[in-house]
Order: sequence, then structure tokens, then C-alpha cells
Amino acid sequence: MNPDVAGAIARLKAAGVLADGPAAFFDRVARRQLVSVRFEIRALLYAGVLLLTSGVGVLVAEHQQQIGPLAISAGIGLASLACFAWVIRKATPFSWGAVDSPNVAFDYVLLLGLLLLAADLAYVEVQFTVLGPRWTYHLLLVAVVYLAAAYRWDSRTVLGLALSTLAAWRGISISLVHGASSIDDPPLRVNAIVLGALYVGAAALSVRLGRKAHFEEVYANAGLLLLLGALVSGALDDWVAWPAWLLVLLIVAGLVVWLSLRLGRPLYFAEGVVAGYLGLVRLIFEPFQSSGASSIPLLLSALLGVGVLAVIATAYRRMREREG
Repeated sequence: MNPDVAGAIARLKAAGVLADGPAAFFDRVARRQLVSVRFEIRALLYAGVLLLTSGVGVLVAEHQQQIGPLAISAGIGLASLACFAWVIRKATPFSWGAVDSPNVAFDYVLLLGLLLLAADLAYVEVQFTVLGPRWTYHLLLVAVVYLAAAYRWDSRTVLGLALSTLAAWRGISISLVHGASSIDDPPLRVNAIVLGALYVGAAALSVRLGRKAHFEEVYANAGLLLLLGALVSGALDDWVAWPAWLLVLLIVAGLVVWLSLRLGRPLYFAEGVVAGYLGLVRLIFEPFQSSGASSIPLLLSALLGVGVLAVIATAYRRMREREG
């Protein structure tokens, strides 16, 4: 309980500034008799979506022979359609601005419907090989559906799922063509850089054009993870071109840090600083490669890491103070 606030509410009520209804509500909040459980409800709903989709997978795996592929695909499809029917019935009209969810369960029913749809398409592809050797386009189709759903029903969660699915499609497609197995392989690294730059560009366009501007952080964070991650892999690689990759990494990371300070984006700032730190760690270790000494570069890296954490914490606090 906060006695000062409770006393102030009582005085405002006595002075006629606050009506009985608002005064009673604020008094309950001040006495901690009214607390929000929105986060707990959302966590339970998200856990429920994961359990339901996992349960569907277990059911299919254990009873596939008894139920049959047609019945399974039809059942999952009907469950997905039921989720979409509920979402369409509850949804508010489309807007290019931010749209509040009609209720707390809306985003999670939408997520469940999309996950069931993706699972159904994957099951159909495995059982009936509809696309054959071009099965990777299944991921592209799922990513497009996710992207359309994210914009129609204003879901940042679904947008993040769409961007990760699109990245997975590109990664798997390139792996099958070039035999690449990790981001250290040049084709995958270049793909990650290009896709990351496209995501960052989409974030800038969202704000500039005023089209779902609140999607900016989803696009930008996904893009920076791909872009900076690919540059870090190049800087840490063993081949002779690593200094060039390190130089590009430090330039891009510095640009990200500068822009994040201007925009007041602490997460962008942290991503840029951490990426630059990983590149500098390579620079610290390089002179000691021939001598085999490890204690000195480890100590220097640890000290630099402490400094990086301090810089991130200080920048976060100052950005929050500036917003306030």
C-alpha cells in the first residue's frame, strides 16, 4: 500500500476533483487491491498454443496408421479453419496504423490457426509429395501466409514468425543447391547479409510511408541479427579475408550504434555493440596465435566485455531518461 497516494486520492475526492467511481478505482490500485494479471494470462495462452500444437504432433505420430493420412490432414485443416473463423468474426477493421486486439486471446488463437495450417501443409507434403523436389516452396508459401496474416490482423508475433520462416526458406534452398551447412559457408553468409539488409530497409519504409510503422522493431531486429551475425561469422573465419570482414563489421556496427542513439533504440544499440565486441575479440586473439598464449587475450577480452556491459547499461538508462 502507498499511504501518500491513498491520502491524496481521499483529498481529491473530498474536494470534488475526483468522482466516486474513479476515486474508488484509484484507491484500490494504491492499496494494491487491484493488480494486473495480463502478463500471466498471455504466458498461459502462449504455453497453451505450444502444448496444443505439440499434442497434435504426438497424436499424428502415434496414431497415423489407425486414423489415416486423409483424416489427419482434414482434421488439422478443420481445426485451423475454426481458429480463422473465430479470428475473422472477432477482428476489427483493417488499418495501416496500430490496432488493439479485441481481446487478450485474439493473437494466440490466430497463432494457433497459423501453426496448425503450416503443420497441415507440411503433413500433406510429406504424405503426398505435392511439390516433389520443389518442396522448399512450401516454406515460402507459409511465410507469405504468415506475412499477410500479420498485416491483416496487426500481429507483431506473427510478423516475426513470417520473417524467420522466410529466412529458413532461403537458407534451406541455398543449402540444397550449394551444399552449404552453416552461416560460415559463403553462399549462406551472403544470403543472410542481403536478407538482413532487406529487412532493415523494410523497417525504414514502414516508418517513412506510415504503413504499420510499429512493425519497425520487428523488421529491424530480425534484419540486424542476420546482417550482423553474417558479418561476425566473416570476421571470425579462418580464411585470409577476415580483416576485410572485420572492417566492414566495425563500420556497420558503428553505424547501427549511432543510429540507435539518435532513434532511442536500446536493443539496436546492444546488438551493434555486441557485434563490434565479437569482432574486436578476434583482433585481440590474432597477435597471440603463433605464441599459443591464451591467458592474456582471455583477460583482455573479459575486461573489454565488462566495459561493453557497462556501456550498454549506461546507454539504456540514458535513453530511458530522455524518453521520460
